[in-house]
Amino acid sequence: MSTLDEVRDGLKARLKTIGGLYVTEYVPDDVPTLPAALIYPPTNTDYRDDLGNGSFTIQIVVMLMAPATVDRQQLTLYKLLDRKGSASIYAAVEADRSLGGLSVDCRVIDAVDPLDRGLMANIQIYQRAVTLQAIVS
Repeated sequence: MSTLDEVRDGLKARLKTIGGLYVTEYVPDDVPTLPAALIYPPTNTDYRDDLGNGSFTIQIVVMLMAPATVDRQQLTLYKLLDRKGSASIYAAVEADRSLGGLSVDCRVIDAVDPLDRGLMANIQIYQRAVTLQAIVS
């Protein structure tokens, strides 16, 4: 059975295939470069859904960040949210849903939260959360 650490690291490796995207597996005090993808700890982990085969389902939020120093920089998020292309989160995960050969089936579920403007280390950013689901076995 794959561990949550392995799933996180496998997801990080998939996201790092996107050129120019800074990827981190935690929420840092500062993001040195934008655009960035921050992998949050899993949510909605349900250990009871194994149906006798030892698998369980988790949801992982990846927070995408783009600079907000100029309002049109939020357009950077379009390429990250697209279903295809070299900058697509969806395409990067779909290219290897096992996240590097793990016992996991990972897929992008949605990016339904509204575009939000925030502050990271005194820098204005646009952010959008992408939700992924992983069936871990």
